[in-house]
This record gives sequence, C-alpha cells and structure tokens, in this order.
Amino acid sequence: MCWRGPTFNQIEYFSKKANIPLGYFFLQTPPVEQIELLEYRTVDSIQLTNPSRNLIDTIHEMESIQDWMKDYRQEMGFDVLPVVGSMKDAKEASVIVARIRKDLGLEDTWCEKCKDSRDAFSYIRGKLEECGVVVMMSGVVGKNTHRVLDVNEFRAFAMVDEWAPLIFINTADSNGAKLFSLLHEVVHIWLGEDDLFNDRRSRVEGVSATEVMCNAVAGELIVPKSVFLRKWDDSDINVDVYATITGLASFFRCGEIVIARKAMDCKKIKRDVYNTVVQTAIDNYNQMKENKESSGGNYYNTMGSRLDGCFVRALCESIDMGRTSYTEAYRLTNTSQRWS
Repeated sequence: MCWRGPTFNQIEYFSKKANIPLGYFFLQTPPVEQIELLEYRTVDSIQLTNPSRNLIDTIHEMESIQDWMKDYRQEMGFDVLPVVGSMKDAKEASVIVARIRKDLGLEDTWCEKCKDSRDAFSYIRGKLEECGVVVMMSGVVGKNTHRVLDVNEFRAFAMVDEWAPLIFINTADSNGAKLFSLLHEVVHIWLGEDDLFNDRRSRVEGVSATEVMCNAVAGELIVPKSVFLRKWDDSDINVDVYATITGLASFFRCGEIVIARKAMDCKKIKRDVYNTVVQTAIDNYNQMKENKESSGGNYYNTMGSRLDGCFVRALCESIDMGRTSYTEAYRLTNTSQRWS
C-alpha cells in the first residue's frame, strides 16, 4: 500500500495545534515572513533569529490595532501627536528626560504618589493615555491562555506612528520590569524609532548607543539621580548593600535591577554586585513562574488591563457612529460577546 499523505482534516488539526497558518501547508516552499520590527531588537539572540509563532502573531495583532487607530484618528480629524519623534535629534539623556517629564507632567518624586510598582505602571500608563500613546499588554497570544508569551524572547515592543504610536508590554514579566520596559519604550516613541526590547540585564556592551541612551533615560525617569544619591547616603550600606538596594527599590516602586544599575552608574557599587542583583532577580522570577499553578493566567480577569483606554473609547464611539461593526470590534479585542 502506498502512502497517500495526511488528510485535509489531519492537516487542519495539526495547523491548529502547531499555530501554523493552514495555507502554509499547501505551498511549494516554506514562506519567509518579513517582520520589520525584528530588525529593531535590542540584543541579537537565537530566539529572534527564528521568532516564535507567538511573537509573530502578537506583532500582527498589534499592527491591526494600530492601523485601525490610525485610520480612526485621521478620519476624525485628529492632528499628529507632537510627542512622536520630538527628541529625534537629541544627543543628551538629560535633555530627553526633561522633555518627557514635561510632556507627561512628571515630578522628580512622582513615585511617592504610588503604593507599589504595579500602581506606578498604571500611573505612567495613564499619563501616556493623556498624550494619545496606545499601551496594550498581555501575557498570552489573543485569548489563548495556552500560548504564553516568553519573556526571554521579548519584554516589550514599540511601533512608532505619528497618529497612533503603540507600545506592547509582555505581562509575563515582573511588575518592576514592566515599569522599566514601559518607560524604555516611551523613550523610543519620543525618539521616533521602533524597538523590540529583549534585554533583561540592562546591558551596555553589545547594544547600540540608542539602547544605552534609552536605558539611561528610563532609569532616570524612575530613579532621579539627585533623589537616589540622597536616599543612598541616608542608608546604612555597611550593614547590607543588597538590603539597601531592596529598600530603595521599594521606595522608588521599581525593580532591584534598576536601583543596582543606578548605584553602579553612580559608582556606589561594583560590577560584581550589580551582576549578583541581576542574576538573583532573574532566578527569583523563574522560581515564581515555576510556582504558579497556571502558566497562562486567567484571561478574563486581566481583560480590563489588557486593552488601552484610548483605544476602547475610540472603538465604542466608532460603534455608536456606525463606522465599526460589533464583529470587527470583537476581532480587534479578541472577545466574543458584547462589552461596554
């Protein structure tokens, strides 16, 4: 008996299980998808040489949302957002920090208004919403909790557009890390450059000058140097430098890596201490992930935070105007029932 190959139903079943588009199985040669955003990855890596289907599908989903938001704002007569690319010619981190603080209305002590890193993230996200920057977030692809996004592959990405700049945050990351990723991508929006952020160690070696700049600006926005030095000098670092770093991370509502980086840049600690803090933070994160009973989380519990406020309001208004159908709204939001 000769082998006749798989049936259509078998191919369809495998397509769904492997998350590979069905049409790919009927091509003579495997397609090469051109994902322009991958060219802007922070650090070269094996993962992004061969990006996962989860990352590719997430990028495509965000492209659809950005395209919709751009069309909506153009048709409604919105002007381009002045913050996009406003710092494209800036060479000094301090200049960029000052402009972003002004645009977002951030004081040096803004963190004191927040109770923890999660609250700090929401605070910055709200400021970005006021500026018209779309911030989407999820830890899974669409609403499939079995397709978990890998933080080792990417932490966040920014897609620049003068009408609808979009930042996507991988919520599989820790709360402190998400805050840093958000502000890192904010800098890219102000510089007018796309980015795919996949650096977990805040590196200097092996990354571009732009990435070093973005890390420095994000770090200063979270932990202003003047405030940091005052707090550091008031601490008893002779007792335990790691305890000091943890305490300051709590004060600034951020992760220990951000504090350790600031301390190293200010010559308060040496590289080996910084490396230990980074590795400990990564180990603690990995342990936390292993201890979670469910790898994907509850999609519906996080639905409200997943979608950007600007986007949801625009979508609701567009539906009320008859410009967008409920079917299209369900597709864009990955929902299957009416929402308000």
